[in-house]
Amino acid sequence: MWELFSTNSDTAGFRLQYMEVLNWGTFHKEIVRIAPQGNNSLLTGANASGKSTYIDALLTLLVPIHNKRFYNQSSGVEKRGDRTEESYVLGYYGNILKEGASSTTTQMLRDKRDTYSIILASFSSTTQQTVTLFQLRWFSGQDLKKSYGIAHRPLEIAKDFPKFDSRGDWKKLLEAKYNYDKSKRKQVEFFSGPKDYQSAMRSLFGMRSENAFSLFNQMVGVKVLDDLDDFISTHMLDKWDSEERYEELRTSFFTLTEANDNIEKAKLQVEMLTPICEHITILQQATEQSRELAQLQSESVYGFAQKYVSLATDEIAEQTAILEEVKQHNVALQDQDEALDTKRLDLEQDIRNDAVGKQIETLKKEKKENLLAKEERMRNAEQYNRIVASFELKSDPDEEIFKANKEEAQLLFKKIRSEEFLQEDNCRKLVNENEEVALQMEALRENIEILRRNKNNISGREAAIRDEILSAVGATKEEIPFIGELIKVKESEGAWEYAIEKVLHHTALHLVIPPKFYSKVNAYVNTHNLKGRVRYYKYEQVPPKIFQQPRQEQRLLLDKIEIKPKHPYFLWVEYLIENQHNFVCVEELSEFEQFAEMALTPKGLVKYRKGKHEKDDRETTAKRSNYVLGWDNKEKLSELSKELVCLQEIKKKKDTTLKELQLKREELRSKQIIIGDLNKQFAKFDTINWQVYALKIQELETAIEQLEQTNNRIKALQEQLKKVKEEQAALKITLKEVGKKELVIEQTIAQITEKKQQHQTILATNPEVDIALFVAKYPHLSELSYANIETHRQAFASALFKQIEENKQLISKKEMEITKAIAKFKNPSAAIIEKFKDWTADAYPLPEKIDLVLLTEYQHYLDKLKKDNLPKYEKKFQDYLHETTIHKMGSFATFFDSWAEEIRENIRQLNESLKEINFNTKPETYIQLVHFQRVSADVSEFKDLLRRARVNINEFSNQEEGRRLHFEQHIAPFIKRLENETWRKKVLDVRQWFSYKAEESFRETGIKAKTYERMGQLSGGEKAQLTYTILGSALAYQFGMLKDGMQGNSFRFIAIDEAFKAQDEERAYYLITLCRQLHLQLLVVTPSDNIHIVENDIAFVHFVSRAKNKTSHLINMPIEQFKAEREKYFQL
Repeated sequence: MWELFSTNSDTAGFRLQYMEVLNWGTFHKEIVRIAPQGNNSLLTGANASGKSTYIDALLTLLVPIHNKRFYNQSSGVEKRGDRTEESYVLGYYGNILKEGASSTTTQMLRDKRDTYSIILASFSSTTQQTVTLFQLRWFSGQDLKKSYGIAHRPLEIAKDFPKFDSRGDWKKLLEAKYNYDKSKRKQVEFFSGPKDYQSAMRSLFGMRSENAFSLFNQMVGVKVLDDLDDFISTHMLDKWDSEERYEELRTSFFTLTEANDNIEKAKLQVEMLTPICEHITILQQATEQSRELAQLQSESVYGFAQKYVSLATDEIAEQTAILEEVKQHNVALQDQDEALDTKRLDLEQDIRNDAVGKQIETLKKEKKENLLAKEERMRNAEQYNRIVASFELKSDPDEEIFKANKEEAQLLFKKIRSEEFLQEDNCRKLVNENEEVALQMEALRENIEILRRNKNNISGREAAIRDEILSAVGATKEEIPFIGELIKVKESEGAWEYAIEKVLHHTALHLVIPPKFYSKVNAYVNTHNLKGRVRYYKYEQVPPKIFQQPRQEQRLLLDKIEIKPKHPYFLWVEYLIENQHNFVCVEELSEFEQFAEMALTPKGLVKYRKGKHEKDDRETTAKRSNYVLGWDNKEKLSELSKELVCLQEIKKKKDTTLKELQLKREELRSKQIIIGDLNKQFAKFDTINWQVYALKIQELETAIEQLEQTNNRIKALQEQLKKVKEEQAALKITLKEVGKKELVIEQTIAQITEKKQQHQTILATNPEVDIALFVAKYPHLSELSYANIETHRQAFASALFKQIEENKQLISKKEMEITKAIAKFKNPSAAIIEKFKDWTADAYPLPEKIDLVLLTEYQHYLDKLKKDNLPKYEKKFQDYLHETTIHKMGSFATFFDSWAEEIRENIRQLNESLKEINFNTKPETYIQLVHFQRVSADVSEFKDLLRRARVNINEFSNQEEGRRLHFEQHIAPFIKRLENETWRKKVLDVRQWFSYKAEESFRETGIKAKTYERMGQLSGGEKAQLTYTILGSALAYQFGMLKDGMQGNSFRFIAIDEAFKAQDEERAYYLITLCRQLHLQLLVVTPSDNIHIVENDIAFVHFVSRAKNKTSHLINMPIEQFKAEREKYFQL
């Protein structure tokens, strides 16, 4: 191993030979060159002469990443931000307050139109290697452009950059001059940016890590270390890319998760497809049964027709024979009736020939007429009494009361008619009100259904038109949303919800159309009658917000609303609200009146532009159920449901009232009809006066009785006549029954004949029909008789019809279930789509149409999932699981073990070298770095999780379930914990697993003399000496001076800006001695009063002066010349 403090010039590494600057800061229009030729040198001059400017140019070359370097370090932290690359290129040199101006103007030597800047430094090693670093800067418009390059040979500004142009011809000239031989390594290389440039420089100079550059920057403005522990971990120890290892593990984990997701997706698809396919199987069976039932229905018509024709033929023959017997019986009865009729006529003639008999017959005839008249009037009187009793009029009236009842009924009719007209009017009004309520309920139901389907607060015709547009152009609701779906009032701003709903109501009902659907939407809207109104915006990219100042008071409308997070139109909606509706929300009218425009109160008073005021309290927008903002409509659905329940109650009450009114109206109408009938039917008293006829009948009966008692012969004839009449009456009944029977049989024969002809017509349409299925399904056909065939046919047809209808319902039900299940499969929940990104691609090829041929694709897909995909995914998951649990996790753990071991080794190497440095001389001591485990709950948690996740092959089960269990219980929680970036940064930096301190020991005995842990406890000199020692050893380590074989090309140059300003001379000499021991070339920057500390250790002096506080100039000279002419230069 090479020793840290080798003073052998043959292994001294790269040293600065010369450095040139053109147009940098106050160095203007001349090439400013220092040439220490590999020796220590001094950069000096008066304050503000340009020393730090030159050192900042050196920093820019050697620390190219701007956030790793600090300009003007000697001036203090608070002034570092004053200087930038741009200010150096433009040559800022002061500020001036021009006459009449309120602020100062920056003075500069150059402007952006035609200036450029070049920095160049050449380093050589004793192994004859030369590396020249160069950077160029210029402006293109307002932008500062940069070019980075490294040459493997000396370059000079005057010789190699004689002409600069922004087109890049200067670069082509360099290429042509030095890179002409394509077979050899390029002599001049260009880099796209500072990172590639720094990486190449690090490789050429043999630096261990990127820390070398930040250490160089820190050495330039060497300051006492504030935190020894942090410096050792951050600057002295290499940072390994643990984040990359985490990403590798995370990628492997995601691959495994993806494989697991494929299994879950396949299982979920099987779960969702299984009922679909079961429904399809039932649908297939039902469809097949439908065909069989239709065939059976068709065959049954012919089967029953054939049987009916056969049975009807036999039945007609049987009924014809019965008819003949009945006819013969009827003839015999008619003959008997004629004989009785002759006998009756003879007896009646004998009675009439008697004079008394004639008188009796006359009186009986009169009695019969009076009896009929009496019975008629008694029926009328009974009906009259019922009617007048219902109207509380007198019953059984005499003629006077009859007239009074008639007049009172007329008055009652008029009164009832007036009341009926009133009830009719009330019914009509209530019917109209009921229809209005029904319409409101129907509209509410439609709105509720739309809201449940759309899951937003916008319903009605606007939502229906949006659905039609989506269907026409093939877009989703997420792609063409209502603006109202993207906005809601913050929960904390509930007091403003009413007002904000008012001012944004119309805007919320506008659609947002992305460019890819814009033309299609225009075409559809233009060519269709929308039966309503649609309003929409075309989505355009919004301009970026530049220099937007944060608002102090959250009083604008935009501060009181939320825009749907992560939505693609978030910025567009924000821009729209901000530019068109960003009202100032004020509580008091006095404050409202102070604004000229765009103000809003919580009560909904609006002040628009140009002095327009508005307050709209119409119910259409005032009700909460009409609110349209928000992407969650639970509250609106609740309000609408309450409204619907309320309307239902109102409708129910109105229906009850209407029924009562209608019943009352019908009752009144009935009463009018009854009174009208009363006046018409009983217009005269005679219509109910039955008592007159009763007296007359009594008189006639007395007269007949007196005449019959005086004539016995008549009595005997009458007895014979009575007997004949009774026999004839009985015979008439028999004749009537027989005639009726004859007629029934004839009608029956006619009906049977007609039906037989109808069935024969049916059979004639298809005489060759095959009824095998019907015969097989209905074996009782041969057992039927004419008497029961129709009953059995109807029963069979009814049962078959029921079976057909049930089968139709089953088919319809299954088609609906399949449609819903397919829709659910093709359009699953957002959570499923989010988790399984390719779900839509899987489902898209499968049909949506309910077609049995097409639906078999679902059965094929399910079969493929079960037999092919799922086993394949499970095998893939197990393979990945084995790879992750055994290899990836082990590699991840080994990475941290190796890093921790390297830290121990690096500290061991540093300690070996630090042991050779005398930290104090009386007595001699040396410094050693000590590391120990840091007490950290986070690191302990990480190690424990890592230990658990890391597989112990002896304990780990080779069974699939064992690997899965290990993954779920240990690896997955570990990866999940690492996703917390804050926690991950704490635990993945192994350098932070340890705490560090320095121990000073006596060289002679090795006994510990002092421990350095907290810098605040040390004196200023102790802090400085320890800082130099630690910083120097860190530089040596990072510059690669400890690596085998790297000693010859290690970097050996440092610069210190105003290093001795705050230090006593003893500590300053310690620093110089330390650099000499490290064999580092030193560029010291210090004012004239500290030159004596370093003048015996330098070979060249670079003296900087400034003319008229404007441009800086530099003179180079050997130290001997400077000593001889010292006084001259200090007078400049």
